[in-house]
Amino acid sequence: MFTSKFYVDTKRNNALMVRIINNRKKVELSMGFQMDEETLANAMSDKPKPKNLRYKSLLSHWQAIIEDLKIDLVRQHKSDMDVKEIKGIVSSAIFGEQVTVEQTEPSGQFVSWFCKFADTHNSPNTRTRKDYYHTLSKLKSFDPQLASLGFADITVGWLEDFDKFLSSTCKLNSRNHHLRNIRAVFKYALRHDLDIRNPFDRMRLKTEQTEKRSLTIEELREVFTMEVLPYAEIYRDMFKLSFMLIGINPVDLFRLKNISSHGRVDYRRAKTHKPYSIKVEPEALDIIRKYKGSENLLMLNERWKLPESFGAATNKALRTLGAKPAARGRKRSNNAKFSELTMYWARQLKSSCFIIQRC
Repeated sequence: MFTSKFYVDTKRNNALMVRIINNRKKVELSMGFQMDEETLANAMSDKPKPKNLRYKSLLSHWQAIIEDLKIDLVRQHKSDMDVKEIKGIVSSAIFGEQVTVEQTEPSGQFVSWFCKFADTHNSPNTRTRKDYYHTLSKLKSFDPQLASLGFADITVGWLEDFDKFLSSTCKLNSRNHHLRNIRAVFKYALRHDLDIRNPFDRMRLKTEQTEKRSLTIEELREVFTMEVLPYAEIYRDMFKLSFMLIGINPVDLFRLKNISSHGRVDYRRAKTHKPYSIKVEPEALDIIRKYKGSENLLMLNERWKLPESFGAATNKALRTLGAKPAARGRKRSNNAKFSELTMYWARQLKSSCFIIQRC
């Protein structure tokens, strides 16, 4: 009579295997997902942890199938069957009704598809890719067994628990951002004909109204004309230029190449790939000439290696515009009038030649 044992193959990325031995010959059969040795031991114990109960149930089901096969082979006087044939019988009995699941949900399952989708944003906009991997890091902190989960394990309850986990460090809209990233992975897998259920069909994401980020014409005029320290002049000028170019974001401003013969800047937005063609007004042209670059339209890439670095430095400086310097020996505090100001505010303003000229 053959014997069998479940084990974790660390050389195969912690693949769960069953070893079958008969007449001193052995074969291994992959069970189709990953599991660490500690989880397997706990799932096989008499008192598994709550998070491992689903594994306990699955392993018990498989063991019962294998035990029934042993009895059948003895009854049929086939105990001496070649171990490779036994492997085929075991595989057929266990996966006979699960073949489609194994085909549609490959090894790695949810995490594998998550990374696959995140990597589709690798070029030209790497920031979106980093954003998805940031969500993935949150997921791994929440569930250490994430690598072994399939899409079927990502239920409404699991997502709600993840949301509670995030609530200690994230506000509602930030939590929803991570959930929307997960939802995008489900939609991506469904578009690729993966046979799964989308838990977001039964889950509604609540949002909260964010504080309006915009300036009045009078406040905008004050920002444009206030006296600033020499180091902050370029940051204030880039805010003005962004406003004059209908709210162009830092990444696209960083990458602008030239002005066309028609006096316009033409570019394709990095995030959405939508084409834009913006007329360059005289006030904007003065700023461009002031910071003219040798390769790009502006010299930003000569001072910062990455557009994200430029954006972060600009936002940090904008939040301190107009702040009074701290007394010597005292800790610096931000007493700026517009302490929440960032480049994003320039996108919320309705630009016009009238406003620009009067500022």
